[in-house]
Amino acid sequence: MNGNDAPEPGVLKLEEEVPEQRARAEERFDALFAQFYPEMFGLVYRVLGDRMETEDTLQEAFLKLSHDSALQSRPDGEVGAWLRRVGLNQAFNRLRSARRARARLERVGRLEGADLEPTDADLVSPSGVVIRLEEQAAIRQALAEVPERQRECLLLRHSGYSYAEIAATLGIAVGSVGVLLARAERAFRAQYRRQDEP
Repeated sequence: MNGNDAPEPGVLKLEEEVPEQRARAEERFDALFAQFYPEMFGLVYRVLGDRMETEDTLQEAFLKLSHDSALQSRPDGEVGAWLRRVGLNQAFNRLRSARRARARLERVGRLEGADLEPTDADLVSPSGVVIRLEEQAAIRQALAEVPERQRECLLLRHSGYSYAEIAATLGIAVGSVGVLLARAERAFRAQYRRQDEP
């Protein structure tokens, strides 16, 4: 063996190190996915109310995470905050797109509905299910009209996140969460009431 064949100290052979690093990165991503997917599914589903839309949104968020090895190497709390932020942004973008599409359809032909209050029998009937779905859509629409930071704060809190987790997700001080939450609740109520006005 001549002196040229011996590896230099501190020099890594690319063909030996890359598979090992790739395997570690895949294990880290798999662990993050297993840890955060169920939590993220619940959060994003609250915004979208549709299983397939939720799964598509999460696929996009986790795909972004898979391409960012620097982010994956951060502590779990930071990765979770990043995922919540990205997931919420993508979910609300989908809602805005869907709302614009609905508005175009409504301009083409307005649907008229009865203004009658449903009875208990109506609530279990197919029309009752439709009414409940419309109410959920009205809630989502009112929520989409609330200013972004307030909307995200409200949604995170009602999804069970602590003030500290909300602050980390939104990048604000923990002491600001309560004030932001109170403003969000007022804004949501105002938007929801506006939908009932003729």
